[in-house]
Amino acid sequence: MAKKEINTQNERRNVDTFKLAVHRTELANRRTLMSYIRTAIGLTAAAIGLIHFIDEPWLSHVGWGLLPLAVICLLVGLDDYHRVRKSIDAEKRDGGL
Repeated sequence: MAKKEINTQNERRNVDTFKLAVHRTELANRRTLMSYIRTAIGLTAAAIGLIHFIDEPWLSHVGWGLLPLAVICLLVGLDDYHRVRKSIDAEKRDGGL
């Protein structure tokens, strides 16, 4: 094979590898967001269970304390997702995609 043809194949492989790496990173970012959402839902379910179904007053207070934690968890997850998304988009622009 000619040297030019080998360089062209190597460049194509590098671009394909970069595309796959970006795609994996995007999927990991979405998976992380879903984990934050799942955690917020779990905290909300625990809070509701403690508030409505347990007669101990101190556990009711714990339940009310879990609700703000669920909201904070969701907001942190959304912020993280958008921050990483901007970084991925910038990397895609810099990489020529």
